Amino acid sequence: MSERDFIIKNLKIKQRALFDMGELYKVMFRWFSRNNYDFQEKEYLEAQMEGGAKKLEIGWYSYKKISDYIKFHIDVKFLIIGLTSAEIEVGNVKRKTNQGDLEMRFDAWIEYDYEGKYEKSPLLKVFRDLYNKYIIKSRIEGYEAQIHEEIYELVAEIKSFLNLFKFQEIKPE
Repeated sequence: MSERDFIIKNLKIKQRALFDMGELYKVMFRWFSRNNYDFQEKEYLEAQMEGGAKKLEIGWYSYKKISDYIKFHIDVKFLIIGLTSAEIEVGNVKRKTNQGDLEMRFDAWIEYDYEGKYEKSPLLKVFRDLYNKYIIKSRIEGYEAQIHEEIYELVAEIKSFLNLFKFQEIKPE
């Protein structure tokens, strides 16, 4: 089994938000594509609440191959409670959007030996540990800094997107 090193665990964005769910997906999709991550939406649960609002639980799992030995992973969990349609007015133009309580949690981690090449014997596992701790230690520290920077860049982009809607006039549909 490969070895995992969590760099960020449960980094959270939480706010009562007015936002366009479709546009949020696009912003995030573009960020993952621009940064060469492959990702999948592996979880999508939708439940109807009283009054027609929805509760959504969504899980995105992404990875980027750095080498034949190292992968970066960024996992995103969405929890949206009370998702309803809303209308905002931008200038003289009415625009349909969404509102609800949004919580997003982010995990960023590095996976070593993701192909399991050093899992074939106990001796190879010892060599893998020595390789990580002594031979490529400074390279690993650089990778840790890189994924740390990337996760905070993603979060900043999402926060910026959500703040675009923050001061708009809300008109319930």
